[in-house]
Amino acid sequence: MWTPTTISVLVVTLLGIYGCAPAVSRSVRSHEIFKEPTSPAPDPVGASPSPDIPVLGRAPTASIQRQAEEAEKIGLRASPDDAASGLTRGTLIQEKSPPALLPREQGTLAAEKTAGDEQLLNPLEQALNKTIAQPAQRRPLHFSRAVIDHPRVRYFIREFSRNQKDYFAKTLARSGRYVPMIASVFRDEGLPEELAYLALVESNFHPPAVSPSGAAGLWQLVPDTARRYGLKINAWVDERRDPVKSTRAAAAYLKDLHDRYDRWYLATAAYNAGEGTIDKALQTSGAKDFWTLSAKARLREETRNFVPRFVAATLIGTDPNKYGFENLVYDPPLEYEEVEVSGNLSLAALAELAGCALETMQSLNLELVRHRTPPGQMPVRVKLPAGRAAGFLSAYYERRNARPVEIVTHEVKKGETLYSIARRYGQEVRSLIELNGLTSRRLRIGQKLQVIFEGLRGRLR
Repeated sequence: MWTPTTISVLVVTLLGIYGCAPAVSRSVRSHEIFKEPTSPAPDPVGASPSPDIPVLGRAPTASIQRQAEEAEKIGLRASPDDAASGLTRGTLIQEKSPPALLPREQGTLAAEKTAGDEQLLNPLEQALNKTIAQPAQRRPLHFSRAVIDHPRVRYFIREFSRNQKDYFAKTLARSGRYVPMIASVFRDEGLPEELAYLALVESNFHPPAVSPSGAAGLWQLVPDTARRYGLKINAWVDERRDPVKSTRAAAAYLKDLHDRYDRWYLATAAYNAGEGTIDKALQTSGAKDFWTLSAKARLREETRNFVPRFVAATLIGTDPNKYGFENLVYDPPLEYEEVEVSGNLSLAALAELAGCALETMQSLNLELVRHRTPPGQMPVRVKLPAGRAAGFLSAYYERRNARPVEIVTHEVKKGETLYSIARRYGQEVRSLIELNGLTSRRLRIGQKLQVIFEGLRGRLR
């Protein structure tokens, strides 16, 4: 018999079982999580939170696992290059644009969030958001333990830090002149700044360097690649030797290589060997990453060692004290001012007008292969030591107006020598040789030479 008292007891019991008792109800929608409560009521100390409400700032094991699963759902996972090498941080592939914040449940988070919300996110979520917010190229390179412990990497670390320590220390000191500039260019281009140490592997940070294969400059670019990325190479100028211009060209090349291979180790290997070589090796070996490619494919020893050398150089360069390079004195960063000049002028004359040493002008203008500006009416930009531009321009225009420079063509006659021709025009023999690109002092009758003529005295020569 269902009496009123029995029915009441039954209702209260059912309400308690299904959590519907008004006194304990806490229903919160996911889109309300970040709303600021009008009159917050703090939970009792030590009270267990409701399982329906994520506790921001805490990272229990189950929460971390759920976030990892959510990261997988939005396409954030380790690069295949990393899977083979053990690299699990930094180089990631983003297959589609993830939301600004990882979802915790079905539904969406509030469109507006306060500045203080970022501090409430747990560390894992912050790290994931920071990584996926960056373009793929800009994500920093992190070398995993497997890469650092690779036998070839360990070999080159020992070579650089022990057998070649004195020479490598000088190279690191010289890096101070160029690494700040390279890092700035790479930062602007969205490239990992660690790639600056490719220049150490390529040229030891020595812009005049030339290889037997014809590669030149800080980044050892071959002529075809250099011209492809806008560098000028002719009888007067080789912009591969210009640190800034060649760095911009190298950055563009590296970005294209990364777009092609989607893995930085393959991109750097292709930088050394060329795209054709790496494409063929990948096809014949079936490899998908550099480390497998290095083990299976027939590659030159130089290419096989290029990536391990780069990793070793980067590890030492970014933390020299760890590898025994203490008390390094770095060269000051590259600083200069640029001015425009016209006419075929020697660096010696420009150094005189700037009030600096000839060696300083030559080191700043390495792209001028004949140590003078190209002939012609088009203005040419030259670099001066920082702080010298104003004084240089004043002296330059004063000298130029007083002694207009003219280039004449002299036809060699019987009995003439370089010495006699240079003396006639007030020149130096060395200047005639450089101006005309001569490889021998012997002249032939009828040969035409360019000569800089400036009144009775060739001061600007």
